[in-house]
Amino acid sequence: MSTALRPGDYLQIASERMAVDGVPDGEGFARIERVEIITDTGFLAPDSTQVRTRAAQQIAVVFCHGMPGPVMLREGDQWTLGEVDSGRARWDSAHPWWPETQEPLFTGSHLAAGPHPFRNTIHGPDLVAPAAATEPQPPRQRAAVFDKAAHMVMVGDYLQIHALRHPQWDMRIDEGFHRVEWIGHLAGDALDAVLNDPAWARGWLTLASVHGLSGILVLPEVPVTVLIQPNPERRRSDEDEAWHEGPFYELAGVTEPDLTEQRHADARLRPEPPGSEAALYPSRFSSPAQRALHLDGVTGIRPVAASQLPWPHGLFKCPYGERAKALATSYPKGHSKTAHAELFTRLGDQDFAACPYHQADDWEAITAAVLAFARAEPDSDEQDRLYRATHLSERDRAWFRSLIGGGHIWWDTGQQNLTNGQHRLCALRAAGIEVIPVYGRHLPDHDETTPSQDALTHARRTVEDFWHASITSALKPGRLSTHLARLLARYPRLRALLPKSK
Repeated sequence: MSTALRPGDYLQIASERMAVDGVPDGEGFARIERVEIITDTGFLAPDSTQVRTRAAQQIAVVFCHGMPGPVMLREGDQWTLGEVDSGRARWDSAHPWWPETQEPLFTGSHLAAGPHPFRNTIHGPDLVAPAAATEPQPPRQRAAVFDKAAHMVMVGDYLQIHALRHPQWDMRIDEGFHRVEWIGHLAGDALDAVLNDPAWARGWLTLASVHGLSGILVLPEVPVTVLIQPNPERRRSDEDEAWHEGPFYELAGVTEPDLTEQRHADARLRPEPPGSEAALYPSRFSSPAQRALHLDGVTGIRPVAASQLPWPHGLFKCPYGERAKALATSYPKGHSKTAHAELFTRLGDQDFAACPYHQADDWEAITAAVLAFARAEPDSDEQDRLYRATHLSERDRAWFRSLIGGGHIWWDTGQQNLTNGQHRLCALRAAGIEVIPVYGRHLPDHDETTPSQDALTHARRTVEDFWHASITSALKPGRLSTHLARLLARYPRLRALLPKSK
């Protein structure tokens, strides 16, 4: 628990970053040097509607080695290291970051020491042999940085929240820098309610929520360090997978700066990155298309031609699942999707009608309703009206709400398999729907509705193309291989005569 943390613990202060040069053991953890427990939380906003703020009874504040300010931790469990590099532990202990004091900084607090009801034995992590070379090495190349006043830190900055992990020469390109997700300012008389020594703030406090940090970073008005040009692929991942947008606690008197004004001020201050900066971050994607999807893609519902979507790779609880498995045995291993395409060609209208996943009154109307809902402005009156879907039957309304909610047909552009929605896609294909409402990551304004092809033709072509490619890889292309491929596509029993692939 946060209130059970003690000096000597190594606390997780950051989530794992998207690294191009590896993540060493112990990265993202910092040694606690001081813990203050706030029991009088009178500085919290009295009219707050935030559950965590209203329920707060004790707040642990930690002062960690290498961090630019203390952290007001959220209540609840925190991650700590069970073992740490012995060389690092000794160095951190011998070179404290924060001055030793017997007076707590925060009002209504006391210094934590000794046992805790949930932690009777207080001891730090086990010490292990150093993983890295113990002799000093040439420092690794690091990303370009610049300093600015704490009050100028803005959402989107990659702030240095951990300046030193021993040995310092082993720190990686952008290690210790993490994305700021929320900023608040506290100044004037409001400082007296938070700090026993308001002068420590040097005029005002900057409060920051940072990606991977389970609490509020509290910064006095001092220079802090940020990256000039973050790794664009990492930045996009952090934006898409926000940690905690907003404060963990709401403090009385906090104001939020105007982001537009901050950006203008930052533009006057931020230097140009070195010409070699982009080369520090080689792409983790194997193709330009995958990288473009990551950097420029959006996530939501869009129309996709059914013929662009993969066939099922395994229909759980499908009444015809055993038939699919039997067909799959006639294919080389790893080609279950082609077997499912073949199953589609062998099922008739009565088969589809008997499947519980195909039970709807009007799949075409359901599809149109889903796409109309997706096109509407989010949270608008128009979208509220479309959500009611009064023109659909009760059963179809349930399918509609499934397709716009937790029952998405989920496929990111270029994926080999569906993430979700195999049964619903099969139902739409069987109903003759050629353009499918699909949730997932895609490039905006990129047409995925052409070429369109009816499902039966697409399934047959999928099977025929597979066997044609398989035969022509063994025989020369020609009339004979084309004829054999057609026979194998039509008569599964003939496939037993083929040599088994190793």
